[in-house]
Formats: sequence, structure tokens, C-alpha cells
Amino acid sequence: MYPRFLDRNYPLAKHLFFVPRYSFGLLGLRFDDAKSQSWISLAWLVFNFVNLAHCCQAELVFGWHYLRISPVDAMDAFCPLACSATTLFKLAWMWWRRQEVFALMEHIRMLTEQQAKRGDPRKNGVRRSYYLMATRFGMLVFTLGSITTCAFVLRSLWEMWSRGLAEFKFDMPFRMLFPDFAHRMPWFPLFYLYSTWSGQVTVYAFAGTDGFFFGFTLYVAFLLRSLRVDLQDSLKSGDNATPRDFDLCCQRLANIVDRHNEIARIVRRFSGIMAAPTFVHFVSASLVIATSVIDILLYSGYNIIRYVVYMFTVISAIFLYCYGGTEMSTESLSLGEAAYSSDWYGWDRETRRRVYLIILRAQRPITVDVPFFAPSLPVFTAVIKFTGSIVALANTIM
Repeated sequence: MYPRFLDRNYPLAKHLFFVPRYSFGLLGLRFDDAKSQSWISLAWLVFNFVNLAHCCQAELVFGWHYLRISPVDAMDAFCPLACSATTLFKLAWMWWRRQEVFALMEHIRMLTEQQAKRGDPRKNGVRRSYYLMATRFGMLVFTLGSITTCAFVLRSLWEMWSRGLAEFKFDMPFRMLFPDFAHRMPWFPLFYLYSTWSGQVTVYAFAGTDGFFFGFTLYVAFLLRSLRVDLQDSLKSGDNATPRDFDLCCQRLANIVDRHNEIARIVRRFSGIMAAPTFVHFVSASLVIATSVIDILLYSGYNIIRYVVYMFTVISAIFLYCYGGTEMSTESLSLGEAAYSSDWYGWDRETRRRVYLIILRAQRPITVDVPFFAPSLPVFTAVIKFTGSIVALANTIM
């Protein structure tokens, strides 16, 4: 038994934005017509938001309380808190911009289906590879996040069992400080599940937002690859071309320019939606990775495994952002390279002029504009180096 989306016969159209629709759907947030959302799903969404906000407050209280008493325990609370607080912001942001997100999803669906209907085997192969990559790697972050939650739960169960009845202490899976009655029977099991669910809410909103970013960049990369294929087909050898062929080629190039401009406009809309959560994500992820490494240095035994899994999950999410951004910008630049490598010199003056414009336009790659940077693999390397600097500084102080 395995998930249906891993089946080769799973409809390809259902892979489009599968991760954000599935992840946010588990929380009650649906990207469709606002009138179609039931009050049950809205109530479930409100509960999940309040649950995550309350647990963030409980982690903050725990960390602040133990900051002077036990800095190690305080760090154990602040590390997950950074991720949970960021995810709380992402969940609120995606709900606030849900109609814009839905319109963007439908626009991408329309453009990708237009290319699929042409039946070009080259485009269909690229489309399938990008669709599967967006779904499978997005769900990989989803799975790693769930494993991380399980690791925190197992840690708390192990610590409670290892203490024995003599020094038994009712611990939450995450370092949270609730009212005293929540840490005693009979309320403890209920609050234990309440705390555990906040971890899954974090995973679902975390994976949903990251999956939306990663999927969008790959779908745009497919649209740009389709442009490159059409450009190469339009600029085949024009040595024996007739005036009618020249006119037809100019029309095709004009259509390519229009499609290229439309893609650029879509990415600008996407940047307006995702700039803030992406920036916050990168800043918090850098701190989470650094604090996770510090926790690994401070702890021993099972706790090391817990934070290794946690750190690997956060690094994987950042890598998807950077890989998707690099893939999109690379395909954008390759459009100009394809135009230059074609037989443009064999066509008439008007055709050559349009090719020049395409080459000039492609010199500026299409990227997601985030304050101070654009997600790319060099940025991923810079983030890892930055977290290394934080760890080195903290290690010197300790």
C-alpha cells in the first residue's frame, strides 16, 4: 500500500498544486470559490489557527521561564518556536491572500493545459517530469515534518517512561508550559494530544506554503521550456523561405513574445503574494538550523537524532525554494540562448529584429523578487554559511 499520487497511472492533471491543496485542505483552508467553503471547514481552520497560536504562546512562556534556570531547556523550546511562529504567519498570510492564490493557480492551470493540448511529445515529457517532481519532493517535506513530530513525541514518552514512577513528570511532546492542571491527570492526555496536534498543524501549513512556491516555480519552468521549443521550431532554416513563411514566422515570434510577457506578469503577481512569507521563512530557517546544531552539540543520545531529523527537514524546505528559483531563472535565460543558437541569420530583417528583442528580453531572467535576494542555489549556500557562522559564534561563547 502506498499513496495514490505515487502511482504511475495517477492522472497528471491532479498533480497540479497537489501539495498545497492537500496540506491546506487538512487544515480547512481551501483555494476555491469563497462561497463554496462550508462553515465546518471554516470552524476547523479557526480551531487549527488558535491551536497553533496558543501553543506558540506556551512555548514562549516555557522558554522565557527557563532561560535563566536552564538555558538548555529554554533553547529546546525556542528552536521549535521559531518554526511554529513562522508557520503561524504563513497560515494567516495564505488565508488572507487565498483568492489571489486561487486565481494564480487557475491561470497556471489554463496556460499549462494549453500546452498539453498541442500534443507535442517533447513538451509532454517535460510537463510530466516537472509535475511529478513538484508533487513528490513537496510531499517529501510533508513526510519529513511528520517524522519530526513523531520524534518529539517519542522523546517525551521515552523521558516519562525512563524516569519511572518515583520521579514521574507529565511532559508535553514540545517544551510548552500550560496551566498547572494541564500537567496533571485527568487533563494531561487531552493537552498532550492538543500539543501534538500543533506540531502537525505546523507541518501541514509549512509543507503547503513551501509546496506552493516549489510547484509554481517548476510549472513556470515548464512554460518557459515550452516557449524555447516553439522558438526553436519557428526559427528553423529560413534559406528557402517564401514571403509567406516570413510573415508566418513573425506571427509566431510575436505570439512567443506575448506569452513570455504574460509569464513575467504572472511571476510578478506571485512575488507580490509570496515575497513576505518567503523572506520570513529564510530568516527563521537560518535561525532554526543554527539552534538545531547548537542543540545537537548540547544534547546527547536520542535527542541528537531528534534534532538531526528536524534540521534536515528545514534544510530540505530551503533547498526546494532555491532549486525551484534556479530552475525557473535557468529556463528563462535559456530562451535567449536558444534564440541566438538558431538560424536567425537566414531570415528577413523583420524576423531578425524580433529575435534580437527576444534575446535582449531574455538577458534579464525571470525570478521571484524577495527583499534583499532571489531564491537560488547560491543563496542556499549563503544560508548554510550564515548558519555556520552563528554556530561558530555560539560555540565560542559556550
